[in-house]
Parts: sequence; structure tokens; C-alpha cells
Amino acid sequence: MKTKKRKPQINPESNAETATIKEIEPKKKKRGRYILLYLAIIGFAFYAVITIVNQNIQIADKKAELDEINKQINVVEIQIKYLDKVKSYSGEQLKEYIEKIAKNEMGYVSEGERIFYNVSGE
Repeated sequence: MKTKKRKPQINPESNAETATIKEIEPKKKKRGRYILLYLAIIGFAFYAVITIVNQNIQIADKKAELDEINKQINVVEIQIKYLDKVKSYSGEQLKEYIEKIAKNEMGYVSEGERIFYNVSGE
């Protein structure tokens, strides 16, 4: 599409010596030309914000998961230390340990022992 140049207009109120020439130029629509660019920038900004929020949520979830795994590691390390200690038992210590496990975890009783259970909840 070609644009036509307009002829300059002479101000009729002035004389020929002080004549002013005005050029009338068509108004350019800058707004319409860059609307697609503005939409692309807004879309990119929206996408970036959504992505950052989503990543922050994922990071928080992974940190919680890491904390839980670290707690489990600590429990296992304590159990390993306990088992190493039990492994070193011998003689009388080993006999007491086996008796303790039999009574507390398996419900065994020694000869002549009685077990009383408090059923009232107190």
C-alpha cells in the first residue's frame, strides 16, 4: 500500500514574504503495530510467574521429603549403634538382654512370675 505525499499548504492569511509552509502528515498508529509484541511480552511474563511458583512448590515438597528421609537415616544410625552395642554383649550381659527381649517383646514370663494388667486405664 503506497502512501501519497500531500502538497504543502500555504497559510492564506499571511503575505507571500512571510508565508509558512505546513506539511500535513497522516497520523501513524504505533499502538496497533506493537500490540502483538505487547501480548507476547505479557504472555511470557505470565508464563514465567506460573513457572516460578510451580518450581517453588516443587522445591518445598522435595525439602519436606528430604527432611523425612534424614529423620529415617538418623533412626537407622541409632539402631545400628544399638545393635553394635548388643553385638558386643557376652556372658551375663547377653543372658540379661535375651531375657529382657523375651519378656518385653514376646510376652514370656519366668517360672513363678505373675503378670498383672491394669484394665481400668489408670
